[in-house]
Amino acid sequence: MNKKDSQWFNEKIGKIQSSFSDYINDGKAIRPHNATLKIIAIYIFIGLVWIMLSDRLLSSIVKDIDMLITMQTYKGWLYVFITGIVFYLIIYRRIYLYKISTDTVFKGYEELSSTYEELLAMDEELSQQFNELENTIKLLEKSEQRYNLAVEGANDGIWEWDIESGVYFSSLKWISIFGYTDEEVPRTYDSWLKLVHKEDRESVEKDINDYIVSRLGILENTFRLRCKGGEYRWVLCKGKGIWDEKGNPVKLAGSHTDITDYVELQDSFYKKEELYRNIVNGAAVFILGVDKDEKVIEFSPYAEKLTGYNKEEVMGANWSDLFIPYESKKYTKSVITRILNGEKLINQENKIITKDGRIRDILWNNSTIHDRHGNVIGAIGVGADITDYKSMEKELYNLAYYDQLTGLPNRQNFEIMLNERIDIAKDTGEKFALLYLDLDDFKRINDIYGHSYGDVLLKKVASALKTIVENENLARLSGDEFAIIITNVMDTDDLFGNISNIMELVNKAWNVEGNEFYITSSVGITIYPDHGTDLQTLLKNADTAMYEAKENSKNCYAMYTSKMHDKTLKALSMEKDLRNALLKDEFIVYYQPIIDFITGEIVGLEALIRWMHPEMGLISPVEFIPFAEKTGLVVEIGEEVIVKVYKQLRKWYELGIYNMKVSINLSAIQIKQHNFINRIIDLTEEMGINGENIIFEITENIGIYDLKHTINVLKMLKSMNIKIALDDFGTGYSSLSYLQKLPIDIIKIDREFIKNITKDSNEQFIAKLIISIAHSMSCVVTAEGIETLEQYNKLKSYGCDFAQGYLLSKPLPVEEIESMLILKKIFDY
Repeated sequence: MNKKDSQWFNEKIGKIQSSFSDYINDGKAIRPHNATLKIIAIYIFIGLVWIMLSDRLLSSIVKDIDMLITMQTYKGWLYVFITGIVFYLIIYRRIYLYKISTDTVFKGYEELSSTYEELLAMDEELSQQFNELENTIKLLEKSEQRYNLAVEGANDGIWEWDIESGVYFSSLKWISIFGYTDEEVPRTYDSWLKLVHKEDRESVEKDINDYIVSRLGILENTFRLRCKGGEYRWVLCKGKGIWDEKGNPVKLAGSHTDITDYVELQDSFYKKEELYRNIVNGAAVFILGVDKDEKVIEFSPYAEKLTGYNKEEVMGANWSDLFIPYESKKYTKSVITRILNGEKLINQENKIITKDGRIRDILWNNSTIHDRHGNVIGAIGVGADITDYKSMEKELYNLAYYDQLTGLPNRQNFEIMLNERIDIAKDTGEKFALLYLDLDDFKRINDIYGHSYGDVLLKKVASALKTIVENENLARLSGDEFAIIITNVMDTDDLFGNISNIMELVNKAWNVEGNEFYITSSVGITIYPDHGTDLQTLLKNADTAMYEAKENSKNCYAMYTSKMHDKTLKALSMEKDLRNALLKDEFIVYYQPIIDFITGEIVGLEALIRWMHPEMGLISPVEFIPFAEKTGLVVEIGEEVIVKVYKQLRKWYELGIYNMKVSINLSAIQIKQHNFINRIIDLTEEMGINGENIIFEITENIGIYDLKHTINVLKMLKSMNIKIALDDFGTGYSSLSYLQKLPIDIIKIDREFIKNITKDSNEQFIAKLIISIAHSMSCVVTAEGIETLEQYNKLKSYGCDFAQGYLLSKPLPVEEIESMLILKKIFDY
């Protein structure tokens, strides 16, 4: 088919439309009703004229009647003939017009059909061309996607240096791997070079210059590149250059590959190889390697010294034939077979024959050697000469099953003892009690006085327990934890009496090298078979009961109950809910005003966390913070509060509120985190917060883990102009000593002293004393928990600086507290 253009189609359709228009016009000229009437009128007119004229004419010509009748007959036939001709002409003209019209329509239809077929063909051709174009576009898109995927998905970075313009390009993913954004690294060669480690920069420039001059091969070098965080990563650089016709360099381009892991792996392999050689050469152990045929492939210097053979003498020799006594050869071969089959044998003994015929006992630990495909290719044995130590087996047993500090059975030994007691009880039906005894706050003694004092105290406690508990029923499990079995439990009163006697031995003042310590203990109790019939259940339940005793103010004992188990499950559920709350941002911050006693103005706010639980509503921190501290989630929750407070301060800056101080509570666990101070520095700088707007509140137990570390952290905070407040002052165990050591700016009197300050003279004295001591140390004092006007006036008269409590305001959501700050509310009492 010849291709037709649009002009041809337009002319063709125009012609058809013109013919169809003529046909329509012809059709409009034909009016059936008028045409019919016209024919009838013509017929009547001709008939009348014919009758009138023909009869007169015939009468005038023919006089004979018969002839006249005959002529009239002929006249009638003539009339029929003439009218027939007239009707023929009229009908022929109409039918001919109809034929022309139908021919015109048919011809137009044929031309239209032909044109339509042409259009279909052209449409099909256009559709095919469109599909080809669409496929081409898709291929181009896929090609571009593959390119982007190759660039962004590869571990390598793509770089290009236009030497003439100085523009240096690196792929965005590569930049982001090093912690930078595209805007942070200018696209210049010098900017990139500044990121190279100063020790590598000179060699990098030399390699590039040498390559440009030589124009040979490819550019390749390795160097360290600085990340945004300051650390460096090793990079392998490869590239090719382009020169113009004059030999001038135009462009360099190539790839960067992060080979830090490879470099570190090489270092690690080298260190391991060096370590291995040092161990093999220097260790006083018999190191032997054999292949699958028992031929020696490794022989350490100590093995040479022990056996009298040089390494060259034994390499390739059969191990059993050379070293194993005849009577032990079969057993030794079976041992090697087991090792080569993948069995790891430890503490396996055998005898060997030295070159001079002596017999030595060797204690082996054996394992297999594999190739890089995981196939066993041999075995390695590390042996110790135990010939001279056979007499020390009893001591070795003691080391394995007895605590070296106290001489008591250790946990491993105790588990054996407890299982034996369970087996006896199953046979006899007797009941026995398992006590889990833990010394309260023992860690404090180690932290303050040192572990040597703690060790002496543990030895003294163990000796005291031995006086009333048989050695086979007493053990030191770990640290300051002891386990005691009391047999033949018939009556709980007698049992509790025995437990009280045991606790009396422990709960007293102990003198260690001139220092006196008063310690207490907490005891958890389980009874076989009421609280468990196997070792793990009894120990677990006793441990649970012991922690229950600790939560009940310590220095007491607690019998295990199912409620304790439920409490443990509740704690696990609470931990799960707390983790979900962090993920779903369910924690909100309320703010309680802190008031100046003199002016009544709000001088600060304490940030107090609340949990908006989706089902239980608003939950007080009293209910969930203890769980958070036990699980360590208090670190994440604490940071959540700090971030929210910093963001709120930023918003208040924008409202023109610049001088408001916000107190944030810190836990001891938070300060213990190694990155805590760096996180505070980063947040403060990132959000543009003035350190003078922040007060961190700590409690007296904040230094329980590491007092020196705590003091260093607090000093670093103060260097940022952040103030430190000592919360709940007077409730700890060493308040005055802490005042001397901790860098405190504010002391907050605990609400327990405030509660009865208007009634109890002792409370009044303590409050006055705290205020006086604080002022003498240049600290300001805040009284918290003020609920009555009498308390407020009493503390004001004592010279207390700031007030906080429900009398003034309860903790409020940010919207309400913000209104107070904007209005600069004054509390006038």
